Amino acid sequence: MAETKPKIVMRSGPIVGSSFYIDKAEVSIGRDNSSDIAVLDPEISRRHARFIVKTDGVYIEDLGSTNGTFLNGVRLNTAKRLTNGDLITLAKETAMSFEWEQAAIHAQQLPTYSAHQVVEEAEPTKPEPVYQSVEQPQPQKPLLSEVGRNEKPRRSWFANCLIIALVIVIIVGLVLTFMPASWWCFLTFNRLPGCY
Repeated sequence: MAETKPKIVMRSGPIVGSSFYIDKAEVSIGRDNSSDIAVLDPEISRRHARFIVKTDGVYIEDLGSTNGTFLNGVRLNTAKRLTNGDLITLAKETAMSFEWEQAAIHAQQLPTYSAHQVVEEAEPTKPEPVYQSVEQPQPQKPLLSEVGRNEKPRRSWFANCLIIALVIVIIVGLVLTFMPASWWCFLTFNRLPGCY
């Protein structure tokens, strides 16, 4: 008889390759050791997310984590029902796939067991699906035309050098202008008229 219990398989992160059954009403995942599935990733919150078994399927819900929970690349802000093959990413590095071939079957076949880790090898005749890591978009700097009125564009390196050179010339000119006569004699080795 085919396996009817839903599970997650860790695809990347600290416990890559591990599998876990979702076999009770709620299964929590997070960095805290008290979580049903503990993942020691510093980017993951202590109580990061949870899996919820309902009459119409298994749902994933973010628990207000700092770095977010993503379902197929989209950040969660409400609980979402999972389908076979969905990719779940916690923060940036930890990704897992949801596997349950009977995901469309209703409540009478939903599991109600105690949570435990599954240690198993992949079947050699069934190839593993290929999963790509989900990269979060990086914020882009605004173009010069998009810079607001209150924002000033940065000066170039050349402009900064010119300003520094001008300041040095002004300071040297002021020092030479207001320098006492005895300093002039010292600098010219007493060759100026009036120096002894």
